[in-house]
Amino acid sequence: MSAFKSVYPSKNRIQHDGGKNNKFERSIIADNESPDCANVRFSNGGVGTRGGSSKLNTAAIGSFVGDGLYTRHASDGSQTMVAFAGGTMWTLGGTSFTAVASGTSVFTAGVRVSAVEYENHMFIGNGGVIPYKYNGSAFTRHGVYPPTATSTVASQATGVLTGDYIYKVTYRNAILAESDVGPVTATFAAASATARISAIPVAPTSFGVGSRRLYRTAAGGSTFKLVTTIADNTTTTFDDNVADASLGANAPTDNGVPPMYSIACYHQNRLFVNDPSQPNLIWYSELGEPYTFKSTNFIPMGDATSDLVKSIQVMENNLLVTCASTPFMVYMPTTDSSDWVVTRVQSPFGTKSPYGFFAFNKNIMFPAVQNEKFVGFAAINGIGIQPSATFLTVSTAGSLLQSEPIEPDMFLVQETYLGNISSIVFQNIAYIALTYDTGNTTNNRIYTYDFSIDNVSKKQKAAWSPDTGINPAQFTIYNGSLYFISSTATGFVYRYETTSYNDDGAAINSYFWTKEFSADNDDGGASFKDFRYVKALIDLAGAYFMNFVHRVDSDKGDGNTVAIDLDPGSNLWGTLVWGRDNWGGGQDQRDERIYLGSDRGERIQFKFSNQNRADQRFKSHGMKFYFNTKGWR
Repeated sequence: MSAFKSVYPSKNRIQHDGGKNNKFERSIIADNESPDCANVRFSNGGVGTRGGSSKLNTAAIGSFVGDGLYTRHASDGSQTMVAFAGGTMWTLGGTSFTAVASGTSVFTAGVRVSAVEYENHMFIGNGGVIPYKYNGSAFTRHGVYPPTATSTVASQATGVLTGDYIYKVTYRNAILAESDVGPVTATFAAASATARISAIPVAPTSFGVGSRRLYRTAAGGSTFKLVTTIADNTTTTFDDNVADASLGANAPTDNGVPPMYSIACYHQNRLFVNDPSQPNLIWYSELGEPYTFKSTNFIPMGDATSDLVKSIQVMENNLLVTCASTPFMVYMPTTDSSDWVVTRVQSPFGTKSPYGFFAFNKNIMFPAVQNEKFVGFAAINGIGIQPSATFLTVSTAGSLLQSEPIEPDMFLVQETYLGNISSIVFQNIAYIALTYDTGNTTNNRIYTYDFSIDNVSKKQKAAWSPDTGINPAQFTIYNGSLYFISSTATGFVYRYETTSYNDDGAAINSYFWTKEFSADNDDGGASFKDFRYVKALIDLAGAYFMNFVHRVDSDKGDGNTVAIDLDPGSNLWGTLVWGRDNWGGGQDQRDERIYLGSDRGERIQFKFSNQNRADQRFKSHGMKFYFNTKGWR
């Protein structure tokens, strides 16, 4: 590199796709990383302002925080957005939400709601009430609960019954799943009689019962067998004249209901749920039947003291169960539970965040807790933790945490609200909502984890960046777009990553600081330089300005600001002014030469921003800078 007219880098451009790295000094991080950035996205080696957010519903869902947001997918391909707020379930129609009548005030306001889909139903629980299911119209109990009332039996007429008989009733839902039997009747002593069973229990509408079954013993027997199926939920009497030899199948003896779960997961044609009353157990439904949970269908996890179940996820063909201190993998070679094997994952981390998990590149990322303290985000691969490496100019720093580059930020995540962390993957970017910084009690920041950027830079496997100015409680993808429900008591759902560059009218504070460049050879020192100019390839985004800032030698001040005109210069017929404007369609991008004035020093740093103004954006596709070397100082 010559002393005069030097350029850095000598080939190509400095890329801006490395994401935030404030773990290490700004002078030693990788060239494409940033010690400080916010509200940006990375693509093709460049960096630019993220999309905005806008209200979906024109009227608020009351003055409620969001307790859950999901999308129900019907078997005909249609979708329904389902929101939970104020203890009530709401569904979207156009731009307004309507309360589901039977789902009003069912849940506890302020408590997160879990939902999972299977068999054209959404199964819903929050850990404090009986769980429910929703099929797009009917909102009814998840499990099939047995009758609690007792029928009466008396002689109606002559018939075939002779001996002592007792009866029981079961409920069946619309999918023909059956409950356990209800209370037994008094013994009916028959002598060539027809028995009339009266006061047959009728289930409340919320039970979702479509039919009932009547069982009885043979004369003097103890095994209950099917007498008849009553194909409605209204009839209260039945005349029994069925001979003992004509009785049908035995009554069920272990058709239990799910616990009042707060976490649910679908895998291998079963539902897997937790049990807040026995928090070291995972319960699972019968194969191909998500309504029945037998008394033997459970897997013990953790220590039943402090290492309790916090999350259930699917990883490849296995089940990942993460407790407060320990993750476990349930190896499932077949659907037969007798073949399942529980293995402890080789990890020093547990979790406290049921909704913070997401899958990427054959890994499962999760909010990690060690010794009861939140330490960042770790990724499980197979039965071990996937190591991460931070690339520096002179070495590689390894870590078991994928969030190592933003460790200082992770230490500001509020421990009390780890259960509110919520994650989703959309277009190869993970969005993680959390409660950040002292004094905050609701989710007030998103961290994006872009795991697709290594296709360009080849320096990092992924890039972290914070989004500020928004309050997401939970995300969903609905009809191909990303949405979140507010964690504050506004009662609004927002579309995220819109093509407008404002958050419901407010400015997006979008900026990207580069590292601090010395542009020296590895000769043990830093030379004094006369910095001349920068050439940056930028988008000509609109008839407004972006800011470019430069400062030297680890200055903590605001630096020197240059406003760059982003007007693409497009003036078409009917809009141009003769003698002033240029005819044509304008440009999409421009190699902008930005002079650095009197900047002199050993190191230099740059910042791109949208001026923190609504409806403005910036994008830099890369840059290089020019300087003269003045010698050693």
